[in-house]
Order: sequence, then structure tokens, then C-alpha cells
Amino acid sequence: MKKLFSIPLMLLAILMIATACSGSSGIGTSERDAATLVPDAVFEESLLLTSSTLGSMATRIPEWLESLGASSEEPDTPDAVSLNINIIVGEQTITATLEDNGAARDFLSRLPLEVTLEDYNNGTEKIFYPDPELSLNDTPRGCAPIAGDITIYEPWGNVAIFCRDWSESSSLIKIGHIDDNGINLLQGTESMNVRFERQ
Repeated sequence: MKKLFSIPLMLLAILMIATACSGSSGIGTSERDAATLVPDAVFEESLLLTSSTLGSMATRIPEWLESLGASSEEPDTPDAVSLNINIIVGEQTITATLEDNGAARDFLSRLPLEVTLEDYNNGTEKIFYPDPELSLNDTPRGCAPIAGDITIYEPWGNVAIFCRDWSESSSLIKIGHIDDNGINLLQGTESMNVRFERQ
């Protein structure tokens, strides 16, 4: 199997070939020496630069690389999925950072999402019930929530945002945390409509 090799090593091999040759002499053993730099690579087509062709090096090397399907540019890669979200309450917006686990990714995939947060336990939590329940695959169980933690209560399947610190529970699953002092906006015992959005 052909192994792709880094452009810096390949260019070093090219430089080795180019500088090893002089006048009109051939490549000789330079190919073999260059191959030691990238032993897993397959040299399909060599480039010979002699003293009479060095003036065209700036165009010949890029053309040669292109003919081999190589490029000095990094391949395009999809952007990493952001775990940052906005929580909009009325005219105000706070932010939160989700965990990198299965339940949090499922929650993120459902955004934007508008829900009503209901008070639970006299201002301790704001809760809502996602429908369907969030997937708990690839999600560690158990946490000791602090104010601002976004969790799932596994037995009921509800999302619970803690407005104050609470005791550890193996039934609570952390999926995120509200940034800075944003939890202050959710504190109190009244219900509130909120909108969760990706950043």
C-alpha cells in the first residue's frame, strides 16, 4: 500500500536529488538515497534538474508535484463541531458550553429548540422534557452538580439546569455548563420560555 508522505520530507528528497546532480549527469544513486528519507513512500516518477534547467525550477517542481497528485496545501477538512450554544431568555442571551458526549451531541443536533423551563424543588433546578428523550449512548453517568450545570436526570429523562449546587447522584448526567454568571438569569421560581441555539 502506498503511504502518503509529508510535503517537507518530499521536498527534502527533491532537493537531495537536485543538488546531487550536476551538469548533464543523471540521477544516479540519488533516488535510492532520497528513498531512505521516506522509506514507506513509492517513487513513481523522478524529477531531474540539471544546471541547464535550474532556471525553470520554480515552474517545473509545482508541475511535477501536481502530476503526482501532491500539493503543498493542507487538504480541506470539515470544521470541528462547536460545543458552544446560546440560551436566549427574552431580550437577553447567555452562553453555555456542552460536554463532548453522546447525550450532549444529541441535544446539539436538535437546535434550535424552544422550550419552557419549569421550576423544580423551589428554585434548585429549571427542567424540561425533551421529546424524544436524549440518547445516552457514549455518555458517562453520575455527577455532583454545581450552579450552571446542564444535566439529564436519567430515571425521568428530563433536562435539569441547576441554579444552585446540589449533592452527587449517579442518576444525573452532565451535558454542559452555563458560562460565567449566566445562571443568574435563570434563578428564581418562575417558569420561563427560552430558546437554545448553536453559536
